[in-house]
Amino acid sequence: MFCLVGSTPLHAHTTLLDSTPERASKVTDLDEIKLIFASELINDGKAKIYLATIREGKDIPISETVFVSDFVIKAEVPELPEPGQYVVRYMVTSLDGDLNDGGYAFELLEPKGNNVTWLLLGIGVVALMGVAYLLRPKTSNDKEETDNG
Repeated sequence: MFCLVGSTPLHAHTTLLDSTPERASKVTDLDEIKLIFASELINDGKAKIYLATIREGKDIPISETVFVSDFVIKAEVPELPEPGQYVVRYMVTSLDGDLNDGGYAFELLEPKGNNVTWLLLGIGVVALMGVAYLLRPKTSNDKEETDNG
């Protein structure tokens, strides 16, 4: 007679529990991709995170995938990509030795504040040019116009 009470099932596959950026999110900054899985992973050198554009399928350079813990992997994004829609793909080995892969999409938006910065910079340049014009030395033509006027 077999007793199954208290036995723990083996996890054949793992699932993505949480991520940064989150699935279907809209973000303005992206410095790392962090994936948290529901069950333990095997660090066999096969774990990999990929980042690509959705439309063109163009790979975006990111750092090597590293294990943060038995459940978490991450990769740094050294340079902020252009705004657009992206897909994160991953490949990990679950505790039973099966290779698992998956992915999700998110959108990278234009960083907030860039337009305001350029607007303020433009206003500052125009203001400086106005002050420089008013403080310029008077020429003889300017003096004659003032004397005749």
